Amino acid sequence: MPFKRRAVLSRLRSRISELELAQKEANASRDALMATTRALRESEERYALAMRGPNEGLWDWNPITKELYLSARLLAILGFSGETVRTTSHDWLKMVHPDDRVPYQSTLVQHLKGQTDHFECEYRVRGRNGEYRWILSRGLAVRDENGVATRMVGSIGDVTDRKRREAVLRASEARFRSLVEAAASIIVVVGADGRVREFNREAERMFGLSAAAAIGRAWSTILDSNRVGQDGDRFDQWLDEVRKGWQVRDRETVLGQHIISWNLAPLSDDDGIVIVGQDITQRRRAETALRQANDLLEYRVAARTAEAEAACRQAEEANRGKSEFLANMSHELRTPLNAIIGFSDAMRLGVMGPVENPLYAEYVQAIWESGTHLLSIINDVLDLSKVEAGHFDLAPERLPLTPLAEQVIRLMAEKAMRHRLELRLQVDGDPGHALVDPLRLKQVLFNLLANAVKFTPAGGHVILSLGRDDGGSWIKVADSGIGMRPEDIDRVLEPFVQIDSHLSRRNMGTGLGLPLAKRFIELHGGTLALASQPGQGTVVTIRLSPAMALC
Repeated sequence: MPFKRRAVLSRLRSRISELELAQKEANASRDALMATTRALRESEERYALAMRGPNEGLWDWNPITKELYLSARLLAILGFSGETVRTTSHDWLKMVHPDDRVPYQSTLVQHLKGQTDHFECEYRVRGRNGEYRWILSRGLAVRDENGVATRMVGSIGDVTDRKRREAVLRASEARFRSLVEAAASIIVVVGADGRVREFNREAERMFGLSAAAAIGRAWSTILDSNRVGQDGDRFDQWLDEVRKGWQVRDRETVLGQHIISWNLAPLSDDDGIVIVGQDITQRRRAETALRQANDLLEYRVAARTAEAEAACRQAEEANRGKSEFLANMSHELRTPLNAIIGFSDAMRLGVMGPVENPLYAEYVQAIWESGTHLLSIINDVLDLSKVEAGHFDLAPERLPLTPLAEQVIRLMAEKAMRHRLELRLQVDGDPGHALVDPLRLKQVLFNLLANAVKFTPAGGHVILSLGRDDGGSWIKVADSGIGMRPEDIDRVLEPFVQIDSHLSRRNMGTGLGLPLAKRFIELHGGTLALASQPGQGTVVTIRLSPAMALC
């Protein structure tokens, strides 16, 4: 029994040792497997990150069975969801844009036949939303010992944004070239080596050289062959300035019979220099002609100025002569007129006794009225002459407008009654006070009312109205008379003008009433305006300036 138990224990210990050894080996295998798994996972993560960076997905294709594997990243690029997809190359071809299928298949076949080292092709693929996106597909075939492709693995990247930028860039370049070719200026682009890279049509015309012949040649040889400027080295100096980062503006040279203004600037995207030349020959000729014309004009202006100054001096002398003449005439006319008016008035009133013969009384009345009228005309002429000469002085006073208007109405009442007219004063609120020359304002209102009475048929009305608004005090004289055409209004405000009508011919005057009234109001700083229509009467509106119109 002891011997058997020892044998069992010995076998048991041996088995335990084998199990412990097997466990150690299993643990070692497990650790190795876990390490391998971690390494594989890390490798897969690094690869996934590497593919995600450039926005690319993987594909795996069997050319024999046509089975195609698409990675999840590739599906996401096209807008599809899912981890992976197994499909066929036939289904994939249906997603390729119809215009791109032939070049895509041709490129793929060339690589499968071994004609290219690798497969690379850009084409459009329809995504989940039905829109086509540009992709760049790269791949490499795995071949057997006979060179037959048994497998092909590659990647696909979304290049839609790049394609759009390229399209925009191409369109921009096309517009730029169109502008360059259509420009009326010489446009030349010179590279860092001094050779011509661009040469537009205007440059061809000016230099007598085709773009094909100019591109690639040294710019200095083109200048020398055409004898540009007084010395050909000047352009080399300008180019050196631009290479240092400066800009050259408005430098002129002579090209044959043309004067060219040059502007040079560095290109922003490389070391090239853009040269723009503008033919300013016509401008220079125009400037020369303009200077000559200005000189001639200045000479003529000086001559005309001298003539005008001489004429002005003559006019001043004539005006002084007129003023002296009018002053003398006023004295010569007023003295006998005062005697005629005074004596006839005394006879009219019977100061020295009554006039026996009734006809003599009528004659005396006519003499007095004629003398008074003639004296009024002389006074109006003298007043207008003084106003126009700037020698008329006002004597302004602060006074209410309503009493002044009432005085004028009283003076005109008898005359209006003789013409069988309604004459009335109409006050709209309180017109306030005004700083005016009372004698001259009365004269203005009297002239306006006299005109209104003269040209209003019997049975009509004449209204003198006063008021005040936001613009200040105003005075209006309105009648129901014959009126006038709008085109005649400016004429009646000129001295000695008479508007032809049957009523005006019966009431002839000097034509000084309205012009003198307008000038007196303007001396006060106010305005006088007329509104009239034939057969509808006339309205004369006076507005006093804020400085003259007081509350």
